[in-house]
Amino acid sequence: MMFSRKDFLKRLLLLIAFPLFSSVAKAENQPNPREEDFDVIVIGSGAAGLTAAIFAAKKGARVAVLEKMAVIGGNTLISSGILNAPDPQRQKKQGISDSEELFYEQSLQAGQNKSDPELLKTLVQNAKPTLDWLESIGVKFKKRVFQVYGGLWPRSHYPSISHGRGYVAALSEECRKLNIPIITNAQVTEIVKDGDKVVGVKTLHKGKEETFFAKKAVIIASGGFTANLEMCSALDPRLAGMKYTGSPSATGEMLKIAQQAGAKLAGLEDIQCNLGPDIGYVHRSGFHLDVTRHILVNNQGERFVAEDDTRDHIRDAVLSQPDKVVFSVVDKEGFQNLSSLFQQAGILGEREGEHFSAGTLEELAQKMKVPVDNLLKSVRLYNEAVDTKKDSFGRESWMLVQKIQNPPFYAARVKMAVHYTMGGIAINPQAQVLDTSNHPIPGLYAAGEVTTGVHGTNRVGGNGLLDAFVFGRIAGEMAAR
Repeated sequence: MMFSRKDFLKRLLLLIAFPLFSSVAKAENQPNPREEDFDVIVIGSGAAGLTAAIFAAKKGARVAVLEKMAVIGGNTLISSGILNAPDPQRQKKQGISDSEELFYEQSLQAGQNKSDPELLKTLVQNAKPTLDWLESIGVKFKKRVFQVYGGLWPRSHYPSISHGRGYVAALSEECRKLNIPIITNAQVTEIVKDGDKVVGVKTLHKGKEETFFAKKAVIIASGGFTANLEMCSALDPRLAGMKYTGSPSATGEMLKIAQQAGAKLAGLEDIQCNLGPDIGYVHRSGFHLDVTRHILVNNQGERFVAEDDTRDHIRDAVLSQPDKVVFSVVDKEGFQNLSSLFQQAGILGEREGEHFSAGTLEELAQKMKVPVDNLLKSVRLYNEAVDTKKDSFGRESWMLVQKIQNPPFYAARVKMAVHYTMGGIAINPQAQVLDTSNHPIPGLYAAGEVTTGVHGTNRVGGNGLLDAFVFGRIAGEMAAR
C-alpha cells in the first residue's frame, strides 16, 4: 500500500505551515527561458539537482532545472534533514573522537563491502567541506552532534529548521541569485543524443511536448524509485504491501530513460527500509531517529534488537516480529528532543490512534495493548544497561546514554516502510554516467539517489543527503567544463 495523494498532502501541509516554505515556492514561478539559452540541463530539484545547478552556474554555465512536480524539493523537502560529517570542532566538545578513516570503514562495512571504493572515498573526503558550504549559504545546524538511526557513529548533524525545508530554501535562493530557472511540471520523456553525445531532453511540459537542448551536458538528479512499490516489491517480495516514507515523485522512470540512452544500471535489488506508519495511518513520528533516546519493543512489550545496528539488520529483525508491528518508546526528553514537525506528527498521531502518551509506563503499556510487566521489564533492563554500559542485545556502550525514566512516556506504533534505493545509474567519481562497458557517456552526468555504487547494499543513516550534495556539486562542476 502506498501513501495516497491525500496522505502526502497532509504531510506537506505540516511543512507549508512554517514561513520558510514561501521562499521555496518563489523559484518555481520563474518564467520559462528560451530553449537555446542552456549549456546544462538538470533533471530534478532536490538536493542533488539544485546543488548541481548552482555549481554549474558558478562555473559560468547557463543552467535550467526541470522538475516534473508542481512543487520543488523532491524527497529532500520532506526528509529528516540529517547529514553526516566528521566535525572535530563540534565533536570534541562532546568528547567524540572521529576521522575520515573511521567514517569510510563504517560506511563500507555497513554496505557489506559492496561500495565502489573510489565513490565512497569521494563521499567521505567531501563531507566536512559540504557541511561548511551549506553553512556558508545560510543553512544552520544545531550544536549537538548525535547518532541517527542506522548512523553507526555520533557524526550526524540536524538542521535548525526542521527537516529538509532549510536546505531547499537556501538552495533555491542561491538559484535565484544565479538566475537559474526552475521549470516545474516538466516531465522528461527522453534523453536526446547526437551520435554518442547527449545534447538535450524531450519533455512533457504542462501537457505540451518540448525539447530542451544542452550545449554541454545533462545531469540526472531525479531521485530513486521508492514510490514505485510495484517495482520495489518485484525486486524484493518482502516489501509487498508496505508504505513508503518519501515523496510520490520518486517513481524511477528516469532509470529506464537513462538505460535507453545507454546507461548501465546496477544494484536495483538493494532497497532500504525505515520505520514508518502502520497501514491505515499517516503520521511518521521520528521517535527512533536519535538512537540514544529510544528503544524498540514488539507487541509483547519486549526488546528484540540493538537499536544502534545497521538499518538492514533492524529491518530483518522487525520483519521477523509478530504482525511485523513494533513500537518506538521514548520519555519526556526523547520527545522534546524531536523536531517541531515530528512533535506535531506525534500529537496528530495520538489523535488518530497510532501514537500513545501516558504519565506512567503502566498506563502506556495499556494504551499500546502490550503486557504491562513485559514493558516495565524491558525499560528497567535497558536503564540498567545505561548504568553498566553492557546491553544483552549488543547495543554499543556509547549509545547507552539516556535512560527512559521521566514522564510523560510516549510510544509510536510503526512498521517497516520503503525508504531508499541504493541501486540505479552507474557513475564514476567525476559523476559521469557509465555505459554497459563502464565507459563515460559524453554529456551525461548523474548524482544522488538515482545513482548506484556509493552505499553498497545498505546506506548508513545520514549519508543520503550527503551523497546528494557531494555528487551534485561534482556533477555541476564537471558538466559546466
